[in-house]
Amino acid sequence: MSEMSDPVDLQVVVEGAEAAPHTVALFNWLGLEDELRGRVRPQRRAPEPGEMGASVELLTVAVGSGGAMVVLIQSVCTWLTSRRADVKVTISAADGRRIEVDIHRAADPMAVLREVAEQFPAAVERHSES
Repeated sequence: MSEMSDPVDLQVVVEGAEAAPHTVALFNWLGLEDELRGRVRPQRRAPEPGEMGASVELLTVAVGSGGAMVVLIQSVCTWLTSRRADVKVTISAADGRRIEVDIHRAADPMAVLREVAEQFPAAVERHSES
C-alpha cells in the first residue's frame, strides 16, 4: 500500500437521482471545513446535447498529512445524514482503494472510519498523532 505522506488526490463521486446538484452541494459543504479548504476541486464533464452548460461530475480532494482524510470522511457522513435524497458517495484513490458511504452507513461514522483505517492507515495514524 502506498503511504500518504504527500498529498494524494481522491475522487469523490455522488451517485443517485440528480447527482450533479448533490455533488455541488457536497462541494460547498466540504469547502466549509478548515482542514479541507483549498483542497477540494470540482471536475466538470462536457455538456450533453441540449444542455446549457457543463455539470459537476465529481470532486477531487487532495489529502495526505494533517488528518484531512479523517475530516473528509466525517464531513461526508454528516452531510449524508442531513440529506433527504437517497444518494451514495464513493471515495476512491488512483490505486483502486475505495470507500462507499450511503445514508445507512453514515449513521455509524466510526464504522466507516475503521474501514478508512484499514484502507488508508497512514492517513488515520497521522490524524491520531496530532
